[in-house]
Amino acid sequence: MRGIEFEVLWLDQDVVKYQVTCSNGSFCGATRMYLAQHDLSKTAQILSGFPSDIKDTRDVQLGAFEPTAAGGGIHMSFRCIDSIGHAVALVRLRADGCKGPAEPETVCLYVPVEAGSIDSFVSEARSIEARSIDDTQEAKANLRMADHPFSWVRLSLVKFSVPSWR
Repeated sequence: MRGIEFEVLWLDQDVVKYQVTCSNGSFCGATRMYLAQHDLSKTAQILSGFPSDIKDTRDVQLGAFEPTAAGGGIHMSFRCIDSIGHAVALVRLRADGCKGPAEPETVCLYVPVEAGSIDSFVSEARSIEARSIDDTQEAKANLRMADHPFSWVRLSLVKFSVPSWR
């Protein structure tokens, strides 16, 4: 799978444990994180309708980015990179116990995305919240990578700066 995948490992009334995997074909990473019951649907709400115009930007951070907190974390920064509306997500993934961005167990990569794949992800993320505690089999939300050649994305990223760790 190329893109970003949130898979439910278990959940209860308050917490959902996710396995989050990201890949752009060249790089990949995975972490496990604990989120509140409605965090993924809040993410869906933030991403709904992206990109609305060429200046549209959306940022989402989920999980833990402090080494003293349990579980990993993900930060996704969505940007349009040209006047046509091509978009990319800068994804930073942190594993449990990692102390910072230059430490082992971190991944930072670009994932090209399209409006249609974001719409599908939004729908899947919202459907996870509607599931019962006993119905977690195949509970996944996938943000599939666009079919653009990755070399095209690299050429377009000259003006796209990497945000700081925090």
